Amino acid sequence: LLFLKIQIQLYFRQFQCYHVIQLYGICSRIRPPYVVMELMENGDLKNYLYRHRKSELTPNSPTLTESAMIQLALDVADGMYYLSDQKFVHRDLAARNCLVNGNHTCKVGDFGLTRDIYETDYYRRGGRSFLPIRWMAPES
Repeated sequence: LLFLKIQIQLYFRQFQCYHVIQLYGICSRIRPPYVVMELMENGDLKNYLYRHRKSELTPNSPTLTESAMIQLALDVADGMYYLSDQKFVHRDLAARNCLVNGNHTCKVGDFGLTRDIYETDYYRRGGRSFLPIRWMAPES
């Protein structure tokens, strides 16, 4: 449920960055809920890099040039810079959470652990409303 709430929060924020995956909608009337995002034909970056590595086992597979790998890194950096500028911290940046589209552009995705960086000033106690940490008694 927390994942869905975060996804909805991101949906309403409508991030406008080419290197952050676009969220189109959420269907929460059914279980499990469905999240509709842009299609990333080449899957996650981890498997994409694995498929394009130099290997004696797969000598005919296409390999990435150094400039292509640098471009992937720049794509991720741009997406992360944008999220930072929007006051969001991803909290789980990894190759498995970045996706590659059909044009070989990499985008930051998987916002299951994304949160507003100012959210840490508050604590949610037992599913109730947020409590401000700065003003709580130590025994709380």
